[in-house]
Amino acid sequence: MSKVFQASRRLLKISQTCHGLARVIPVSQTDPMEYPLLTGAHHWRRKMRTTFRCLDANSDGYITKEDYAITARRCAQFLNLNDERAQHILNQRMAMWEIIPKGTEDPSKVSEEEYINSAPPVFNRNSFRQEFLPMVISMDFDAMDIDGDGLISNEEHKAFFYGLHIPVDESKKIYDVMDTNKDGLISIDEFAHAWTEFFLTEDPNNIYDVLFGKLAD
Repeated sequence: MSKVFQASRRLLKISQTCHGLARVIPVSQTDPMEYPLLTGAHHWRRKMRTTFRCLDANSDGYITKEDYAITARRCAQFLNLNDERAQHILNQRMAMWEIIPKGTEDPSKVSEEEYINSAPPVFNRNSFRQEFLPMVISMDFDAMDIDGDGLISNEEHKAFFYGLHIPVDESKKIYDVMDTNKDGLISIDEFAHAWTEFFLTEDPNNIYDVLFGKLAD
């Protein structure tokens, strides 16, 4: 998985220059290094299965570059963006595609089982957790922060859900959970905490479990 860690350094530079601004990566409310090692429990696998099926935009059983392109087009469609802004979103999604571990037999696609089974050993590495925020969280935040103002609005979050074929009416529930200071917007700090809680916990009662909508069986 060394390619993942090498890519993180490149993506940090991308995320910092996104929208022409230097983003300051926050420390989440609980440092990723302080979370227990993942065991790959059934509940956690349900979360990863849910994430995979959201990313598999054409539902063919694999995540490919085309799936990321589909999510970008749907997001742009939802927000009625012009061609320039739509292209910017597409470029972001292509960068995100580059960081995910690829299939061992065919690097152009990732199966559901490959996606789920490869995650625990990667997520448990110190090197991954130390770069978790700049590599994954910052890129995902920028992908939702369409106007680049450093905050995610309710409408931007709905566009994210629409892009992943998650029912838009489910957006408000998790949006309200993530908006911990109740100012009607999601900051990078709030976002980082939610993402870390989702990916690094196995508690079936965690309030952030619906980050990608209802969990798959």
